[in-house]
Amino acid sequence: MRDESPSQRVGQWLSMRLVEPYVAFYDPDYALPTVLKRLPWPDRPGAPARLDVRKLSVTDADRNTHLWDKVENDADYNALMRRVWEQNFKPSPNDPKPEDKDKKRDEQIERAAKAIATLRERGVKVLLVREPSAGPYLEYDNRIYPRAASWDVLLAKSGAPGIHFEDYPQLQGYNLPEWSHLAYADAKRFTAALHEIVVREFWKADDKAAEAH
Repeated sequence: MRDESPSQRVGQWLSMRLVEPYVAFYDPDYALPTVLKRLPWPDRPGAPARLDVRKLSVTDADRNTHLWDKVENDADYNALMRRVWEQNFKPSPNDPKPEDKDKKRDEQIERAAKAIATLRERGVKVLLVREPSAGPYLEYDNRIYPRAASWDVLLAKSGAPGIHFEDYPQLQGYNLPEWSHLAYADAKRFTAALHEIVVREFWKADDKAAEAH
């Protein structure tokens, strides 16, 4: 950051190099209040118990973030994460009415379209990407936010190009341990495949060279 003070820069360096790699409670998932909340407390009347989202990712010192290997390799933890997501897939008395849900969706699409228009007016290139999901997670997405009423409308209203994983065989068939995040090794392969599509179909190398001149 250009406006970062010396103390902020030093503090971030100390945090990244000397604290985060060694002190577990520095991770919010291991914080004492978080751990206490997970204890089997009695349910309050009228307040159904819910599982909170647990630790999903690991962030390296350079802030590169990827799926925690425990989600992929620990069967019990993987099942826990799937149960967390499944809570949202089941009907609930607190679910919004269909007309309210549709109104909220349309409002968010309009908001996104305006933001994209502002970015493009300032010379920013915008490319929307619908990354993979799978299993019950994808089924839920398709049921609540069908593509024709969400993704397609967003592209039409914003005028921005988009890449939907279902349109490209090379963006399918990856390992998503809890249905919504790519395993570490597959994330690298997906990124390479996505980059190839972006360069080939949207932002060609020749265009970048022309812009440089």
